[in-house]
Amino acid sequence: MIRNKYTVLFGALLAQLTIAGLYAWSIFSTAIIDEMSWSDNEVIITYSIAQFVFAFSTILSGRLVDKKGPKITLIIGGILYGGGLMLSSFATTPIMLYLTYGVISGAGVGFVYVCPLSTLIKWFPNNKGTITGLSVAIFGGGSILFKEVIGLLLKNNDVSGSFMYLGILSMIIIIFGAMFVSLPKGYEKTVMIKTDNDYTTKEMIKTTKFKKVWLMYWLAVIPGLLVLGAAKNIGLDASLTVAAAASLVSILAISNASSRLLSGYLSDKFGTLNILKGVFVITILSLLTIALFADVTFLFYIGIIGIAVGYGGFLALFPTFTNQQFGSYKYGSNYGIVYQAYGLAALSGIFIKMFVGSYTNTFIVSAIAGAIGLVIAFSIKERK
Repeated sequence: MIRNKYTVLFGALLAQLTIAGLYAWSIFSTAIIDEMSWSDNEVIITYSIAQFVFAFSTILSGRLVDKKGPKITLIIGGILYGGGLMLSSFATTPIMLYLTYGVISGAGVGFVYVCPLSTLIKWFPNNKGTITGLSVAIFGGGSILFKEVIGLLLKNNDVSGSFMYLGILSMIIIIFGAMFVSLPKGYEKTVMIKTDNDYTTKEMIKTTKFKKVWLMYWLAVIPGLLVLGAAKNIGLDASLTVAAAASLVSILAISNASSRLLSGYLSDKFGTLNILKGVFVITILSLLTIALFADVTFLFYIGIIGIAVGYGGFLALFPTFTNQQFGSYKYGSNYGIVYQAYGLAALSGIFIKMFVGSYTNTFIVSAIAGAIGLVIAFSIKERK
């Protein structure tokens, strides 16, 4: 098979696009609630578990990419993601769905996700920022496509059949994409030398700054993860029509993907920490807007878009900020530990919602959490 950087780009992004189906979970969740008569909380926690396992599995998959390469890692990811979806078609209880979709498919997302990020920068060494932004934007924006795919499947099948067909399709596409992915010929990993500005992972976790960055990340992405996973449910709760509520998935995907691209560009011009502070402000104001004015349709949409913009911005900025503050020597390992804050945030949103009882109260609590994150951001001195 012919190998050049553009065929590798095609294969890697095709796989990345496929796992974006995770962000269209709310289309599945409303159908499951209607068909299975499970509660809103029982269904949404499936998505939270998947996001948590996704974050945790990146530690393992990152090591596998380094040892065995991206192709075998993508194939394993495709089998896990597609297989988990197919097994979900047999789920008759929430616990079974937590295991099949939450754990197995969630792990598959983690195995696929790391491959484009780690592989494409080796093929495009002079365009690392652009290629990384493109990769994470594809993952963030791909739910636009899968909202339609899942909607079409549910229109012609029950939930069980839809899971089965989506699993088969996803496994085939990811494994097909993996066939195009490889490292550049003759590529040898550069041996990096530790400098005085670099931290090993063990050194990093002992610092106060690490604890602040980890807490910031956790508090920052709670609302975005919840809103992306429960978009349609939130829209219905705000008295939108079924079609309008479903359209929120596309609106969020566009806002999320665009923000990932724009935030990276702005951080180069104005400083990563400055943009992080700005994104916190946008998120807090958006949460308060949607909590206080959900009955005003225009303001509801403004709030939803603002939360997605904040979420996308955080996911683009925290990798860069981690690199700036703790160096490049052990960046992969260091960011893997910082990224676990994302996994905890995936579970935190739904547990807050279960505790406070409504989305409105959840948004208010999340706004308070965001304000704490903003205070922490002002307590950090950025290392140039």
